[in-house]
Amino acid sequence: MTRASEARGARRAEPLAGLVWPMARGAEALEALARSAGLPLPRTRAKVVGQAPTDPNRLGEWLDAAAQSQGLELDLAYTRHGEVEKALLRASPALLDVVTSEGVQVAALLRVSASGRTARVIAPDETERDVPLAWLTSGVQALVEGTQASTVDRVLSRAAMPEPQRLLARRALLGAQLANTHLVASRTLRLPPGARLVHHLKALSTAPRLALVLVLAVLIQVCVLSAWWLIGRGAFEGQLDHGWLWAWALMGLTAVPLQAALAWTQGSLALDLSALLRRRLLAGALAMPVDEAKRGGIGEYVGRTFESAGMEQMALAGSFTSLLAVVDLTLAGSVTLSGPAGMLGLAALGGYCVLLGVLVARQSLLFRGWTEARVVMTHALIERMLGHRTRLAQEQPSRWHEEEDQELARYSDASERWDAGTARVTTLARRGLLPVAIIAILPGVLAGADTASIAVGVGAALLGARAVMSLAVGALALIGSRVLFSAVRPMLDAARLSGAVGGGEDAAPQVTPLAATEAPSRSQALLEVRDVYFKHPASPRAVLEGASVVIHPGERVLLEGASGSGKSTLASILTGLRRQGSGVVLLRGLDMSTWTQDGWGAQIAGAPQFHENHIISGTLAMNLLLGRAWPHTQDDVKLARELCEELGLGELLQRMPAGILQMVGERGWQLSHGEQSRIFVARALLQRVQVVVLDEAFGALDPVTMRKVMACVEARAPTLIVIAHP
Repeated sequence: MTRASEARGARRAEPLAGLVWPMARGAEALEALARSAGLPLPRTRAKVVGQAPTDPNRLGEWLDAAAQSQGLELDLAYTRHGEVEKALLRASPALLDVVTSEGVQVAALLRVSASGRTARVIAPDETERDVPLAWLTSGVQALVEGTQASTVDRVLSRAAMPEPQRLLARRALLGAQLANTHLVASRTLRLPPGARLVHHLKALSTAPRLALVLVLAVLIQVCVLSAWWLIGRGAFEGQLDHGWLWAWALMGLTAVPLQAALAWTQGSLALDLSALLRRRLLAGALAMPVDEAKRGGIGEYVGRTFESAGMEQMALAGSFTSLLAVVDLTLAGSVTLSGPAGMLGLAALGGYCVLLGVLVARQSLLFRGWTEARVVMTHALIERMLGHRTRLAQEQPSRWHEEEDQELARYSDASERWDAGTARVTTLARRGLLPVAIIAILPGVLAGADTASIAVGVGAALLGARAVMSLAVGALALIGSRVLFSAVRPMLDAARLSGAVGGGEDAAPQVTPLAATEAPSRSQALLEVRDVYFKHPASPRAVLEGASVVIHPGERVLLEGASGSGKSTLASILTGLRRQGSGVVLLRGLDMSTWTQDGWGAQIAGAPQFHENHIISGTLAMNLLLGRAWPHTQDDVKLARELCEELGLGELLQRMPAGILQMVGERGWQLSHGEQSRIFVARALLQRVQVVVLDEAFGALDPVTMRKVMACVEARAPTLIVIAHP
């Protein structure tokens, strides 16, 4: 962005003067926003280490690090230039990058009004001010207007339009020019997925919303029982006048809006809890240790993903269904006790529930067997799909379906047992209680109970029958979710542990925001490894014992060793993919637990071995710039293209119809082994890190290409570690 365009953008956002924070005080703005939004902050707040970087491309990383130091996270909301206002309507609380006369500054957006016209921001003096949302929208849009704004201003200056029409024309022209230009509209402040569950539930206002669900459920059943009392009294006494009918109709109509409110409250709460659970599962999947994730193979990992979706649906549906059923059952029991059935009816209701409980408990064993058969079949199917070419070449076609048939037979048998048991439980729950309840009422009827009491007793019997049916369905869903929980528990544990950084649950995370990007002096150690010991969980012996190395800035280090000597394991420890069993690994004098979650990866990056690296379905530019912020700038794309030329990929770019924007991967352009290897190297070099670790990255290259690649790596890697066979 040129200075002239920045100044023009600043004039439009000038009303924000005094309401926005300097970027250097971004961490203070973040803390003030969290405090005003009611988000939990650690009791002992971590000191933010390091000042705001001068490089605007690293401001986002610094703000992310500052959020992590306070036990929070920033969720980036990407949108198009013309849709910034829509994005801001659902962004709060959030930090916004806006352009003012002082350059790029931070606005702390607390909330947007219900009308969507005004927004409440927190000023640098920590007072809350209301401003038009259009001011914030213009300030955010100015981030990408750049030279387009100057061109539009020159065109409009010749049009001699009055100011109101000129402003509208300017917005329309900029919107047309930048319609497909993406930008970061906001950085929404929220709890990280691994934060304490009680904090997440408090942020979602779970307790009052759940209390509202219970109150609405009770009111609905009160209306239903009252309607039965009214219609029953009139029917049994033979005096059903218009007054009783109007009262009965009023009770029924009152239940309709209550039912709608219950469905809305329950549905919105279920959606929020489902989103929370999915976030925790995703965070746990990403935070799982490498060895844990790879232990069962890709088939088991995909199976866990399928099970997580089933567990989420069963847990939420079963919880709400069971909760409402318990409310109905409690009301039915209390009314039954006071009605003609008395203790006999209550005993019949309780005994029936116990019988169903025994049958439901037995179903858990059947569901576990059915789930295990399904997971085994899913795992085997995926593994065979991945190894299909190997089977074509090495396995006789006549034997392809032997194991599949056996697995399918086991699954069919387990499914049949589960379905039969479920049918017994649901049939007994749906049809068994009502006759028992009616029989329990008969002694009271024969003893001369009044007609209103008999009507309420019949209503209580119907309510109890429906409650037992709902309770059985909910219980079946809950036992299913409990069985599936064992499959996804490693993910949830990984998410919880990823947020448990610090001395206690309320302590500040011991993290350090990003330090300066320049490397320390050559006399200081950049990377230190001291007496590192590592053993894989299933291995009888250690892979690394007493490994030590000291690397200074600018050094080129070659690690050689036989297969299985621990070279790749050491590389994964250095890049943060694994935690060492014991010993010390220091980067800039700080160990891994002292850095932010992303801070370590912002300083050291690597290209793993070919079988552990992947080309993602997307554009070649996206594959090259995975380590950089999105949307990619023109400078990023230009640098990626230059690096491809240096690595000998220029002919590849010329063959591609869309050049560096060509789709590659599974459904895109097919890349050779050597081309993929060079893309992996380029991806590591483009991450703006201080240390580059290349693990057997040159095995697929011919000697001429390898010399060209090595020359590029030597010139561009600040500090280099190359792992190779001797």
